[in-house]
Amino acid sequence: MDYEVSPDYMPISPSALRTDTTVGCDIYILAKTSIEVRFVLYCKSDAVFDEEKKSMLLSKRIKKLFIKKGEKQAFFTYLENNFQKIVSDSSIPSDERTRIVHSSATNLVKDLFEDPRSGSIERTKTFANNMVDYVLMDTMAAESLLLLKIAVHEYSTYTHSVNVAAVGTLFGQDLGLGVTDLKGLCAGILLHDVGKTRISTDILNKNGKLTKEEFEEIKKHPEYGADVLNETSTEYKEELIVTLQHHENDDGSGYPYGLKKDEIHPCGKISRIIDVYDALTSTRSYKDALRPFASLLEMKENMLHCFDAELFKEFIRFLGPYDPRKKSRKTDKWST
Repeated sequence: MDYEVSPDYMPISPSALRTDTTVGCDIYILAKTSIEVRFVLYCKSDAVFDEEKKSMLLSKRIKKLFIKKGEKQAFFTYLENNFQKIVSDSSIPSDERTRIVHSSATNLVKDLFEDPRSGSIERTKTFANNMVDYVLMDTMAAESLLLLKIAVHEYSTYTHSVNVAAVGTLFGQDLGLGVTDLKGLCAGILLHDVGKTRISTDILNKNGKLTKEEFEEIKKHPEYGADVLNETSTEYKEELIVTLQHHENDDGSGYPYGLKKDEIHPCGKISRIIDVYDALTSTRSYKDALRPFASLLEMKENMLHCFDAELFKEFIRFLGPYDPRKKSRKTDKWST
């Protein structure tokens, strides 16, 4: 038996567990003997994960724990509730913290798409605020987030929103956006495709070419998304802007309003570039992923009319040899 193919369990990082907390789901250790391989209960859902339990894991050099897949929602709720403690723990390697952030955000967006009216939108906004704080707090977090996007090519609506939010936040930081603008941008990108929840899955998941009527329906998702946000709250500014403008083109050929140049908000311009870049560098049912350089070349040669030319140049520079500690911060030209 191998835990990677077990239909009942999923691995988690011991680093995600905070001492003096209850996780809310049973935690297991994979025990191997010459006779069998089995999952052994290590910490019950209502038991406190204390220092003694943590020390035992360290002494045994246990690097993977497990939960039942049926209880993963409880575990992701635990991660959200302890987000700040996890990402501020310098004893956890940056790449491991980044994977925790990415998996938590992906689960959050999944909840959002399953029911955007169940409080998931406000959870998404809170998570975005924490994610920006994480990026600003840890210089290595930026590199880890970008490298994770480069390494993971699989596409889903959920991973797409998370990848675009991660790269968009880093790019916005590089441009010199202030903390408030960064948080609005990050939340907006996490929410940017929420309007697709009002479009038939038959259209969204269609492998072949869309009919004219189907594409016209797809083009309505920015306005559908704005409706979802407006029905939930009136306190979303950048979130509404990004949701409505992430398909607007610099030459006015985009949708839903055909805005052009300075009619498009800076957050809309940033999200347009990142949205296309992630789609090109991700594997889809109908195409293979392009390498970063090939994606940028495609954007430059065939899609340049979609983007603010100066901002696109900045994006190319941003994706160059990446070391956020050596990059000079930009002026606040792109700040709102």
